Amino acid sequence: MTKTPETLYKFFLKVFFMSFLQSEGVIMPATILVVDDSADNVEVLNTVLKYNQYQVLPASNGEEAIRTAKENQPDLILMDVIMPGMDGITACRVLHHDEKTRGIPVIMITAKNDPEDLKIGLEAGAVDYVRKPFVIVELLARVNAALRLKQAQDKLVEQEKKLAIMELAGAAAHELNQPLTVINCQIKLLEESLEPLKEKPSREIEIIHESVARMTEIIRKIGNITEYKTKEYVLGDKIIDLEQASEDEE
Repeated sequence: MTKTPETLYKFFLKVFFMSFLQSEGVIMPATILVVDDSADNVEVLNTVLKYNQYQVLPASNGEEAIRTAKENQPDLILMDVIMPGMDGITACRVLHHDEKTRGIPVIMITAKNDPEDLKIGLEAGAVDYVRKPFVIVELLARVNAALRLKQAQDKLVEQEKKLAIMELAGAAAHELNQPLTVINCQIKLLEESLEPLKEKPSREIEIIHESVARMTEIIRKIGNITEYKTKEYVLGDKIIDLEQASEDEE
C-alpha cells in the first residue's frame, strides 16, 4: 500500500515522539482532554500525548468539552479556540466559573497571533497558550509545566485543609474543656454532699465519672493532634485516627 505524504508525516511523527520520550523520560501520568473540531488535529495530539504516557479524552466542540470535563475531571485541557458552536474561549470561561471544573488548567491552542486574542483567552481562565503550528517539544514542555503547577497547587490546598482541621481540633478541645471542668466540679460537690449521710455514690454517679474521664481523654488527644491521619469509618467514610494523629504527652 502506497503511503501518502500525510500518512508518512504521521509515521515519522510517531517515530520522533518515541525517540524523544525515551530520551526525556516520562514526567507524570495524567489525563488530558483534547478539544478540537478537526479529527486530524485530535489524532496528532492523541499520538503525542499517548506516547508520553498520558491518557487522552477527545472532544470536538465546547459543549462536549464541558460535559466531558464535568464527568471525568481531567488533569489538563488542551482547547482549540475556533470551533463551530461554542468556541474555545466561551467554553474556557464556562469551565472557569463552574465549581466542579474551575481547578482544571486549560491551555488554548490557536493560530491567532494578535496579543489581544491572547489576552482574552487568559482572562477567560486559560493558563497558557500554544500557537499553531505547534512545536512538539514546546507543546510537551508547556503541558508538563501546567501539570506540575496543578500538582503543586493541589498539594498546597490539601495541606491547607489538613492545617485547618488541626487548628479546628485544637480550638474545639479548648472550648470543650471548660464545660467538662464544670461537670467534674459538680460531681465532686455532689459526692461531698453525700459524705455526711454516709451514703456511697450511686452507680449512676460512677457511670458519669467514667464517661467524664473518657471525654477528658478524648479531648486531650484532640488537643494534641500533630498529624493528619485517618482511619476507615462506616460506609467508606474516613475520620481522624486520634490514636495515630495525636502526640501522647503522658
